[in-house]
Amino acid sequence: MASEATEGQVPDVYGQLHPVETKDLIDRKQKEFEDELNKIPDEKKANAKLAEQKCPNIVTSDFKLMFLRCEVFNADLAAKRYVKYWDKRVEHFGPEKAFKKISLSDANAGDEETMDLGVISLLGKQDDQGRSILIYDPSKYDKSKYTTSSMIRTFWYVVHSALEVEETQKHGMIVLGDPNRAKLSQFDREVSKGIIGSISGALPVRVSAIHIVHPPTFFKIVFAFMKLVMPKRLLKRIYVHSGDDQNVLAKFEAKFGLTKDKLPTTIGGSLVLDHHSWIKMRRDSGL
Repeated sequence: MASEATEGQVPDVYGQLHPVETKDLIDRKQKEFEDELNKIPDEKKANAKLAEQKCPNIVTSDFKLMFLRCEVFNADLAAKRYVKYWDKRVEHFGPEKAFKKISLSDANAGDEETMDLGVISLLGKQDDQGRSILIYDPSKYDKSKYTTSSMIRTFWYVVHSALEVEETQKHGMIVLGDPNRAKLSQFDREVSKGIIGSISGALPVRVSAIHIVHPPTFFKIVFAFMKLVMPKRLLKRIYVHSGDDQNVLAKFEAKFGLTKDKLPTTIGGSLVLDHHSWIKMRRDSGL
């Protein structure tokens, strides 16, 4: 996505452009963002206006900056994403929790059982440009232990955790799909639709890549569904990796700079994912 802020920049390994941020650029674009937000009729930004009233401690200039970074400093698109974000946040969290801090003890209180499943988690390391890596393991779905809403809220929680890393705000996030041990019966269409709807024009995160590793034979059925509900720009970010672990790992390193120590053991990497310890650490830290 090109803009005046990326003029002269060279695309990265995922074909994305990243502006060199200066104080002048940020100040100017934040003013433009507010101007664009003011142009949106009040009736179309009701939830965003409520957020300004109910949680001014959340909607800070740094918070809004994430939306500008996500849209490569296109203020018009950033303002529209900000408005849609608050509409989706109210939709998924409800009016009682939507304006609370997204944390295990506030907006996500009550989602503990879903969170503990570990369907959606973060790896402990970022890539060389600071992109956080979200891991999605559908084999851990247990439909007796979550609702569609709680799983979507869990996704929002993990993405907001990733955005705590400033370089992730600037350079994007990687999604690593690990469906090899999953069954077709575990595939949840409604959760998938909710997650895709959250990424598409709402959450302030650039998806740099969606890596699907060792897809099972039924993946073609799932992919056919994804093509129906996923925007083309996201479909273009899907990379499917098949073959033995050695060849997959070699491709990750050679093409994307993802070395073995930054990939989980489940796909042949050396990084041990300890989801429950991560959750405990965040809960103990009030996050």
